[in-house]
Amino acid sequence: MPSVSCALFVSALFLSVNAFCGDNGGVELGWGTQAAADANGENPSTVLGFSSSGPFDAAGNPILSVIATNAGFGSSYYAFEAFICGQYNPDSYPQTSFGAVITTASSEACLTVSALESANATISLQPCVNDISSNPVPTQMFQWVGTNYITYGFAFIGNQSVPVKYVATDYVPTLVDATDTTAAYIRLDYAPGGLPPSTGLETGLILELSDD
Repeated sequence: MPSVSCALFVSALFLSVNAFCGDNGGVELGWGTQAAADANGENPSTVLGFSSSGPFDAAGNPILSVIATNAGFGSSYYAFEAFICGQYNPDSYPQTSFGAVITTASSEACLTVSALESANATISLQPCVNDISSNPVPTQMFQWVGTNYITYGFAFIGNQSVPVKYVATDYVPTLVDATDTTAAYIRLDYAPGGLPPSTGLETGLILELSDD
């Protein structure tokens, strides 16, 4: 669905890393390109989420994985909410927002990456370390980048300075193929400067904001 909520937090949150964090609306996460998602009715065709059947990380937490393919719009896919804690260049594109992403099922469960400097790190849902009205800790720090597409590029920024602006980030995502026993899942590899700025044409993590 088209997003009309990206400009809700313009002046008060401009480049502030200590600002009050505000709800940016419902979120669908996916894998692919922004261009392809826009052409698919502003919906990722490969939808990401969490399943009680796994796959799981070493601590037993479900990890971010594929829950639907060849998908169109589905209200159940908007299973997350993004909280803006700051923006860079809020009045034009490219526009970068950063903050925490929580599950709609609980305001106390944040997307979390456990290992900041490793290969084969995964994204799970774990208790938010900070209240969602304040800046998240590095393991729960994400950004979404608006280019000329309705959908957004999505990246984990970890312990980089926030906001990262429109520069390369350090965590390169890969969609690991499904096996006979597990769904395809997202892996992050720490490679300083290894993820180029989002252009909308590269394959990777994408975020779609609802128009609520």
